[in-house]
Amino acid sequence: MNLLQIDPESPTGQRFKELSQDPRVSDFYLTANEPLAYKSNGQMVYDHVVYDFAVPEFLEPGCVDSAMDLHGRRYRVSQLVTKGKLRWVLRLLPNVIPEPAAIKVPPPALKAFLEAKNGLFLICGPTGSGKSTTIASMVLHRAKRRREHVISFEDPIEFVYPEDLPALMSQREMGTDEIDFGKALRSALRQAPDVIIIGEIRDGETAEIALQAAETGHVVVATLHTSSAAQTVQRFLKLIPSERLESAQASLADSLRLIMCQRLMLDDKQGKRFPIHEVLLQYDGVVNIIRRGDFKKLDQELETGFKRGMFNFEKSLQLREEEGYVSSVKVVSSGFGEEEVREYLEHQPEVTR
Repeated sequence: MNLLQIDPESPTGQRFKELSQDPRVSDFYLTANEPLAYKSNGQMVYDHVVYDFAVPEFLEPGCVDSAMDLHGRRYRVSQLVTKGKLRWVLRLLPNVIPEPAAIKVPPPALKAFLEAKNGLFLICGPTGSGKSTTIASMVLHRAKRRREHVISFEDPIEFVYPEDLPALMSQREMGTDEIDFGKALRSALRQAPDVIIIGEIRDGETAEIALQAAETGHVVVATLHTSSAAQTVQRFLKLIPSERLESAQASLADSLRLIMCQRLMLDDKQGKRFPIHEVLLQYDGVVNIIRRGDFKKLDQELETGFKRGMFNFEKSLQLREEEGYVSSVKVVSSGFGEEEVREYLEHQPEVTR
C-alpha cells in the first residue's frame, strides 16, 4: 500500500510545485521527517523543507510502485523502507509526450519503427536515461498515423496517451488492471494487438513471449537496463533457459529490428542535459552475427554502418557537437571525419508516414 500523502498547500506541496517548473529537476527523494532531496541535472541537491509525516506503527517490508498527480504534474512513485523509515522516490514526468525530434530520437530508428509490421524493438539504457519518454514519444508518433490496437503493460502507467487518436490504446497497469504479468502478456496475443509495449523484460518468460509475439506479426517494444547493443543481445539471451537458447538465438536474429541505447550528457554551456544514442538496425551482417553468437563484432557493424543509419555513442556525441552541444565528458574518438558527419546530417530520412 502506498502511504504517500502530500497536501498541495503544505510547504512540501508548494516546494514540489516550485521545483517541478525547473527543467533541470528530474527526481525527488522524500523521507518521513527528513529534508527533501532532489536531482538537478543528475546531481543530488538537499533542500530545507522537511516532510512531516505520521509514521505508521508497523511498516510492511518491500516496495510499492504507483503514480500520482500534484499541481497538474504527474509523478512515478516508488515507495521503499530504509532502516525502518519510509522513503519515496518520485520521477517527474513531462506534462506532454514530446515529439521525437524534440528529444533527438535518431531518424533511422524512428523510420524503422514507423514502417515495421512486426519485430522486436529494444530501447535500452541506465535508470533515468529517458527510456520511457523515448518509447512514449515513438509510440504516440505512430499512433497518430496508423489505425491499430496498441496494448501496453506498465508498472505503473506513466504517460497517459490522448484519447482522440486513430489508434486504439489499451494501457494496462499491473496491480490495478492485471495481477499476473505473464498471463496478461500471453492473453494479449489473443486480443488482436498490432503493437505491444512491455515496460521491461526482466525474466525468461517475458523474453520468450516477446519473441513469440514479434515472430507472429506483432510489433513489440520493450526496455532493458543495458548500456550497449552487444550487451543487450547477450543479456536478452541469458534470460532464456539453456535448453531453448539455440532456437531463441535464431528467433532473435530474425525478429530483432532495432536496438537503441541512450545516455544523457550534460551540456556545460547551456547547463542542461542532452541525449546521445547507439543505434543497431536489422541488416544481413547483424542477423548473421547474432546467429553465430559472435557478439563482439556488433561494435564493428556500428562503426561501419553509418550510412545505413547505424552509429555508436562516439559518433552520436560528434553529431550533437555539430549541432552546438558542448560537453566536457568525451567518449573515445569515433574516427569519423567532419565531411561524413555533415553528409549524414544532410541525408537524414524523412519521417512523414
